[in-house]
Amino acid sequence: MSETASDPLAEILAGLPNTRAVIDSVLAVWPEHAAYLAKSLQARTPAMLAATEAAATAVRRLTAGNEATVAADYRWTCDRLREEELFFHREERYRLSTFAEAMAEVYSDHAYMARYVNGLLLTQVLWFNHVATFEMFLNRVLGAQTQPFDYLEVGPGHGLMVYFAAASSLSRSLEAWDVSAVSLRETAAALDKMGVEKPVSLTEVDILKAGQSERRYDLIVISEVLEHLERPEQALRFLTTALKPDGRIFVNVPLNSPSPDHIYLLSSPDEVTALVEGVGLKVETMELYATQAKKLESALRNRITVSAGLVARRA
Repeated sequence: MSETASDPLAEILAGLPNTRAVIDSVLAVWPEHAAYLAKSLQARTPAMLAATEAAATAVRRLTAGNEATVAADYRWTCDRLREEELFFHREERYRLSTFAEAMAEVYSDHAYMARYVNGLLLTQVLWFNHVATFEMFLNRVLGAQTQPFDYLEVGPGHGLMVYFAAASSLSRSLEAWDVSAVSLRETAAALDKMGVEKPVSLTEVDILKAGQSERRYDLIVISEVLEHLERPEQALRFLTTALKPDGRIFVNVPLNSPSPDHIYLLSSPDEVTALVEGVGLKVETMELYATQAKKLESALRNRITVSAGLVARRA
């Protein structure tokens, strides 16, 4: 039997050594996941595969020496998400609806959070919809900058997007805000592991309580944050005040995406557009990517997770 026949991922992953390493670490603890990963990879365009390898390179720096634990945490996270999906499709709502509930069940449980955060990190390499919106960020958001820019990200998490913004020769200043000082310390440690050399200002800011921003930015990124907020329109309204007149905001938000700490449900692209344009922004482009590259109409009809990435400016 040929190597390709015995390993259906071999041909796709040729020339993608870091992606291969991440996948091998997962299959070592979860061999049954191979069919899912094969389908996810087979649906990716060459640009998406390049973005996958870029993300995997950064992820390997973050997980060096801890690969087996992170892979096991990814499997554990997928099990938690499956439980939430069962509830969502039975009840047609997210299980939690307030930040206080998410704090009590998830954020205040440090052992739970450690595993959950590890698991979510690997989704940036392994899940089709996450990779697709990341490729959009790299090529049609960062890649569209033609002049030096001031960058702000809200909720930077592992710092992957900040890392790639810092890698741009055009990034003039870099800031990241989070409501949690603990999260910001983790972001700082991640940026150090990934070898970011440009200075990044990490500031504790609660955008739900802030008034108008004193600074203005050419590019603002808020990725997979709005679904964690009770009042996402309030956050977007504040960020609108932080945009320069010709600045852009990149919003990445999931539709029908039950998770242990998701509290704000968006069900359709029209709801996303209404949310964004209701605060004085105008959507220029929107890209939609369903889990496992499923057909969008079917995914939306069956309430399967879809990632919505959009670019907007002041109206």
